Amino acid sequence: MVFESLVPEFIPKKRLGQNFLVDKRAIDRIVGACDLLQDEVILEIGPGQGALTRVLLPFVKGIVAVEADRALVGRLRTEFEGRELIVHHADILKVDLLTIPGPLKVVGNIPYNISTPIIARILENRKIFTSLFMTLQYEFGARLVAKPGTKDYSSLSCFVQMFAEPKLLFKIPPAAFRPMPKVTSCFMRLDIRREPAYQLEDEATFVTVVRQAFQQRRKNLLNSLSPLCPKNEVARILEKAKVDPQDRAEDLTIAQYARIANVYHQQKDLLPRH
Repeated sequence: MVFESLVPEFIPKKRLGQNFLVDKRAIDRIVGACDLLQDEVILEIGPGQGALTRVLLPFVKGIVAVEADRALVGRLRTEFEGRELIVHHADILKVDLLTIPGPLKVVGNIPYNISTPIIARILENRKIFTSLFMTLQYEFGARLVAKPGTKDYSSLSCFVQMFAEPKLLFKIPPAAFRPMPKVTSCFMRLDIRREPAYQLEDEATFVTVVRQAFQQRRKNLLNSLSPLCPKNEVARILEKAKVDPQDRAEDLTIAQYARIANVYHQQKDLLPRH
């Protein structure tokens, strides 16, 4: 069953990446997959016209919603007045997440054009979050769960899998949204790890190493990591980390990246500058 629009006169704004969920079966399936508990608080990103909000609210203690569209904020506040919903008019990328009392479960129909920075911000502030449930572009979701040696494996795969356990739950067809996107979507679950998947000396160094490796993924590690320090030092780091310098970025496991990052972090203050 598809509701063409819950607010017929509202025109979606392309600049905000607005594609509203309007398919009741998809909405019910999403809510059913969120493992909702009556005593938990949800952070809903981009509630839009409230399609998910209406179904979520009876199952949880309350919802803190962040919506960038001022017109929709007013509608939501009016409709849900007196209920356990707080609506902030804000850009989720500019909100100080640590000011929101946790623990929080994140649910959202995420604008596809800012999926990466949203996930990155949540994982950087992960101590207040338990899990994320979100609609994403299917190709993007495939990157989050990708394994070494596959074309979808990327720096994002490593970053997400180091700090969370991602699961691609199911696909959502374009017809479930208005306006219809040109791509297939998916619904994903990311369970936050209390500790990184592998021991890290410094999380920022891990991110730096992984990003540098994948920036030149066609080159072997000896070359792709050379912007960090001279090649002879890269060779020593890789040898100490027990990684083949001829491997490429997509060949390495997250555990191997953790070893490289840890060795590099221990030695970087002693390394010669370029």
